[in-house]
Amino acid sequence: MFSQIKQEGKFVFGPGVRSSYNYDYAGLSDTMNEAYCLLLHRKLKAWQEQHGNFNVVVGIETEGIRIGYRLATLMDLPFYIMPHKRIELEQLNMPSFSPETHWLIVDDIVTTGTSFMTTVDFLDIAEKPETVTYASMIKRNLKNLDFSAVAGAPDKEQQWVRTERFDFIDKRLVTLYSEPE
Repeated sequence: MFSQIKQEGKFVFGPGVRSSYNYDYAGLSDTMNEAYCLLLHRKLKAWQEQHGNFNVVVGIETEGIRIGYRLATLMDLPFYIMPHKRIELEQLNMPSFSPETHWLIVDDIVTTGTSFMTTVDFLDIAEKPETVTYASMIKRNLKNLDFSAVAGAPDKEQQWVRTERFDFIDKRLVTLYSEPE
């Protein structure tokens, strides 16, 4: 799955995470995106049976918008865009929601969960199991990535500081495809 968008090469993500491959979700046709969204939608329906219904969908810029908009349409839910910068979010005039709102936050690929955490911070959402669910098409396996240069210390095997927030994401993530080692 997703082999048609896997690219080989030398890639650097975030503060120095390296990989010999990347996924170009934007390279998928609208028809392929639609098909993958239908499959992810099935998983999300099953998830809701155990964890409660979503109230709003937020798509993280850029491909999370494409996926999130389609999912919101399938679920007949309000949809909002999460830009990469807080100042851009402030210009969108997003309405306020009650603390009990169950958010579905969508991105195309999750590696460390940083985009999800940034979204929660921007929206000022309480991270409780009944208020946040994350969805992605692809979950990268951290064991397939090179973290040796993170934070400018190439001699250290350190990853971004793992916090309980990353663990929270892992427990609340619905993904279509999880990379093997």
